[in-house]
Amino acid sequence: MNKLFKSIISIIGLSMAFAGCVGDFDDMNTDPNNPTPGSVDPKFQLIFIQGRGIPYANQWQQIDQLMISTFCEYSANDGLSASDYNIDARYVDNIWELTYTVLTNANSLIRANESNPVHNNVVQMARIWKAYAMLRLTNCMGDVPYSEAANDIDQPKYDTQKDIYYTIFEELKDAVSKLDESAANNVGSYDLIYGGDATKWKKFANSIRLRMAVRISDVDAAKAKTEAAAAISAGVFSSDADAAFLTQGEDKFAQNPIYYHKGSSVLHMSTAYKRLVEGIGGQAWPTAADREANKNITEVILTAKNAPAVVDPRAPIHFEPAGIIESPATPSMNGNWDGTDPGHVASGVGAAMDNGQFVSDFSKIGPWYYETIDRKYPLFKYSELCFLKAIAIELGLASGDAKTEYEAGVRSSMTELGVPENKIANYLASTSPNYYGTTAKYDDVTGTNNTPMDKILTQKYIAQFQECSFETWADHRQFHKPTLMPFASVSSSVFNMNPSDQANNTPNAYIKRIYYPSSEYTVNEANVKEAEKRMGGSNSIQNNLWWDVN
Repeated sequence: MNKLFKSIISIIGLSMAFAGCVGDFDDMNTDPNNPTPGSVDPKFQLIFIQGRGIPYANQWQQIDQLMISTFCEYSANDGLSASDYNIDARYVDNIWELTYTVLTNANSLIRANESNPVHNNVVQMARIWKAYAMLRLTNCMGDVPYSEAANDIDQPKYDTQKDIYYTIFEELKDAVSKLDESAANNVGSYDLIYGGDATKWKKFANSIRLRMAVRISDVDAAKAKTEAAAAISAGVFSSDADAAFLTQGEDKFAQNPIYYHKGSSVLHMSTAYKRLVEGIGGQAWPTAADREANKNITEVILTAKNAPAVVDPRAPIHFEPAGIIESPATPSMNGNWDGTDPGHVASGVGAAMDNGQFVSDFSKIGPWYYETIDRKYPLFKYSELCFLKAIAIELGLASGDAKTEYEAGVRSSMTELGVPENKIANYLASTSPNYYGTTAKYDDVTGTNNTPMDKILTQKYIAQFQECSFETWADHRQFHKPTLMPFASVSSSVFNMNPSDQANNTPNAYIKRIYYPSSEYTVNEANVKEAEKRMGGSNSIQNNLWWDVN
């Protein structure tokens, strides 16, 4: 734990950090021998809630790498992952506890400072950040406590997901209206996202509103259209400089979780991912000339085994061959660039999967993600904003040129990884298809799986690798694009797989939500059971969320 982290905890007490459930919030900050939130500068709480929004090392490995990235099939079959939909209770507890730690601290900050004009901007930043965190949780679970949680109520009700969305739409709009760009920046480096820049916080909030509008488009098209138009009009990201990244580092509240787990048995390529990137864009597997043009192409990539002849130029940067920082279980698989079919369970870390293969024999996440402790963590990229605008235009939620937005999104994503402009231009003009028939050229709609929406969501999937996996999983549940692979096997104790759904790759072949933590059935039983009834009658991972209509 770094010195800054220790000093801030000692200043504000942080009694909220124990928030393992959403009850008993009335006992916070009552120690007369410790300062209360209202007696300290709220920037100390702001940096804390930002750091807890993207938690340190082990917790984020469990939440993102072993659970969410597995669901959206960036990675597959890692030891201790939810590779058969049998989710470890610790992973569920982690995302629940951390989210309500953010909400508790954010509400405390807001209540203590909302009447003080000096701290107006930090209050609005906290409102936007808690919206970001709570949207992530509701998109994982559905109905959750929000309006009464962290608000001096022992057993808060579970708000419907619709009510949470509608409330957050208004909260974001109000926060943007109250942010004062002319006010003195009294937050500075304690804001790990924008350094206290109110203008960029406004764009972040409006971009979240657009993300939300697209998410509800299947269930409430009229509301989606109103909110999308309003968000764009109010001002969303307009370039890569606006995008939201969390500053990480050894002396920060947030530290790159992939850095700490680079040598562990996680984040191995899924065959589902490989099928989406092989062939598309018409670009040959990297050569020495590509290495000269882009140093993010490592030397070991050039001699990889089993690599496709044609591949998306981002893919060799996303994943490196087996055996670079983790020894393969099978020596002959050293240098293998390949994916493993999702849904094969290993009996433990390092053990063979149920198909006899070893996950360590397959490609692993590349050094772009794990080399340094201080790589900025992407919260909301400009590429995602472009793809959201393209989707909104295709769905009739907004006006504009979808092709222009689509190409801007691809260009932003590739530029981030150092892909040269000439290669980007050739990629966007290519009619070379991936495994499923999707091409990169927007105007080419020949064949199967090659509609504008197929293209946009395939590119959004690739661009969001790896840390934006929450939105990737939500995209697949809502749109069922791009094409993924039903798990080869699932745990019958938690997932009632219909063989026809698996054979025909229907939406019902995939997990729909994360279940509620068991602690809620002890501390908030009546309310969690009421939520269960609304969501399908049980705490099932096969129940659709409100915005997921099929």
